[in-house]
Amino acid sequence: MKKLAFSIFTFLLLTSFQQTPDIEKALNEINNTFKNMEVSLLHWPEDLQSKLGNLKKTAFIAFPKKEIKGKLPLLITLHGGGGKKWSIEEQLKRSAKVKGLSLAELAGKDLMLLEPNSFEKWDPKTLNIMLDYILETYPQIDQSRIYVMGHSMGGRGSWEWIQQSPERFAAAAPGGFSGVSDNDSFDKLANFPVFGMVGGEDGKNVASVKKMTDLLKAAGNKNVKYIAFPGANHPQGNKKLFSHVECVEWMLNFSNNN
Repeated sequence: MKKLAFSIFTFLLLTSFQQTPDIEKALNEINNTFKNMEVSLLHWPEDLQSKLGNLKKTAFIAFPKKEIKGKLPLLITLHGGGGKKWSIEEQLKRSAKVKGLSLAELAGKDLMLLEPNSFEKWDPKTLNIMLDYILETYPQIDQSRIYVMGHSMGGRGSWEWIQQSPERFAAAAPGGFSGVSDNDSFDKLANFPVFGMVGGEDGKNVASVKKMTDLLKAAGNKNVKYIAFPGANHPQGNKKLFSHVECVEWMLNFSNNN
């Protein structure tokens, strides 16, 4: 009986290894294709992982391939709900096509890109713990030039994060999400640069993102931009958002020292 149990365990173990995605191969293919950014996998330390709630153990991080002297701004991108059930390999490949990694490569700016991965909706508390670790680990980050953006669940997560901790960021671009309320912290963000983006045919999300930017302006915020991509549904809006280089260029104009 013990021998049978051991055999079953061994079979399952070997099968799981056989089904393990070849992440390194995918990573090499991305880096061989990218001209501007060098992408790496970031594995959270075990003692930190227990504090990160629903964050997956692996995140994506990228630096300019060319040598940069001085500090680098940090752009954090948050994925949507589809990524909750995807494997890390699937998320990596998708990010290199229509998410944060692809945007950083397309923009070609001197910046650092961080894209965490989550099993559930984004929690600003655990994201702040994550950011604390990143800032301690990478002293080359310019802490006055940290930016966050996302689409759908990532847009909602970005919006909630900047409401809770606006002092940590220089600008943000929440997009393609719903649920904006009159009770949200618009007064706290009266001077906070926000770029709202949404697909023009993305249902209730259009009115929600527009409401966000309108209420920010009503609170006296003069650094607000809004764009509804014509004819774009929800997935198309995601692709448009993560290829909108103008948004990155706009955000990089701001720092906490402004």
